[in-house]
Amino acid sequence: MKPTFTAPSVSRRSFVAGTVAASAALRLPLGQRPPVAASGGIRAAAALAAQGLPAATALVTSVRLPLTGISSSQIQPLLSGQVTNWRDVGCLLSLPVSVVGLDGTVVDGVTPAESVADYAALATKLAESPGAVAVVPLDQIDMQVSVLDIDGDAPLLQVGTTEMPVTKIGFGGDILFGRNVGIHMRKYGDFTFPMLQLKDLFASFDLTICNWECFVSETIEPPELTNPNTFDFVTEPPAIEGVLMAGIDAVSMANNHAFDNYMGLGPEAYRDTVKYIDAAGLPRFGAGENLEEARKPFTTEVNGVSIAILGVDGVTANIDFPGTWGFDKTSATADGPGTNPLVLDNVVSDIESLASQYDVVIPFFHMGEELVWYPRDFEMTVSNACIDAGAAAVISSHPHTIMGMHTYKGKPVFHGLGNLVYDQMFSVDSRTGYILDLTLKGKDVIGFRIHGFENFDFCQGRLMPPGENAALLNRFWRSTDLTTRYRMT
Repeated sequence: MKPTFTAPSVSRRSFVAGTVAASAALRLPLGQRPPVAASGGIRAAAALAAQGLPAATALVTSVRLPLTGISSSQIQPLLSGQVTNWRDVGCLLSLPVSVVGLDGTVVDGVTPAESVADYAALATKLAESPGAVAVVPLDQIDMQVSVLDIDGDAPLLQVGTTEMPVTKIGFGGDILFGRNVGIHMRKYGDFTFPMLQLKDLFASFDLTICNWECFVSETIEPPELTNPNTFDFVTEPPAIEGVLMAGIDAVSMANNHAFDNYMGLGPEAYRDTVKYIDAAGLPRFGAGENLEEARKPFTTEVNGVSIAILGVDGVTANIDFPGTWGFDKTSATADGPGTNPLVLDNVVSDIESLASQYDVVIPFFHMGEELVWYPRDFEMTVSNACIDAGAAAVISSHPHTIMGMHTYKGKPVFHGLGNLVYDQMFSVDSRTGYILDLTLKGKDVIGFRIHGFENFDFCQGRLMPPGENAALLNRFWRSTDLTTRYRMT
């Protein structure tokens, strides 16, 4: 396999000057951070035990229940039947509570409405009944269920072992620091402003990956100074400070704005960009001076787990599946610069090779049709082929709205994260997105959460409160159902 971009051993935050460098949000570099899972899981386990639950168990619900946790004082009322509606414990939906028993797991004082023979039957029951809840041994839990936090602490974080540690990885969508975002950053005199309300969530992950869609230059005049509706995105080097301050660990450049533009800028604009990104010590992947470099993944090790993230451009470098949603314009070649193209044989080969070297391999695609709710058939074909090749999960961005997910052979595929920092304020779909929160045990994804946010003032994302997040989750699951019922050709 080709050499890889590897996370630096020194802190890239040393690049940041002034108040940004002093920010309490700054984290230690990869390899020097304590696991985010260290203490929360232990506290949650103690709270569950204090309420009479068997050791090493957790409360689980349907992944579609828009509730992430309850207080320890609500555990017994919920299981004993005193609480009959989820709204009474903070859920934004009015759903009747149904306690389901799992054979072999006995909770004193709890009489389930029904029981199932094994975990597979329980997962099926929860998928059919969004209001169901059960007590399950932690070592049986996978991504088919949602584990309730207790007093803000996550029981799922204590399931790791020396051989299979727990790791949390966060993925964000498209970052644009040009156009109206650039206008507002200069207006406020703060290049970190777009990321200020997201940094604390990013700090809760062991690893954070996002998609970079902007040229960086001191010599190219920002085109929005003369045309605020431009499709050419240029920002100034201080904008990188916001990415560093937010704790983003690497960025994909496998997208339609790494090379493509209407200004006639050649590869030098790309080279200008990577000059500043590299000077900041911010790892990048998915584009390069030739195909070999563009195919290099970002690699790192977190909590003893080796991870490879592969960037692929299915928009302006879509060689295998061209159409109105993608074409071949910026593909890197053997001796020419560009983005890592969507050539499925190459992608599959790279994943197979990486899976033999790394514990976790995740391809991060830029593909899909803009402003639609579900993927086209080729995206399903590509994603499933990646799972067959050994990917732990598949992630996509680009459509400028969220899409849902599907599972294939027990692995998750997330089709559209939506915008992360963008200025498309013209619709709810375009100004909202989500940050994907993956929990892995060893090589496997055992849980996920969707953290919705909304861009406001053309430039800054704010995390949604529970009610708004429940509405976004409704869109996510509607898109998921559309993905599995109706396929776009």
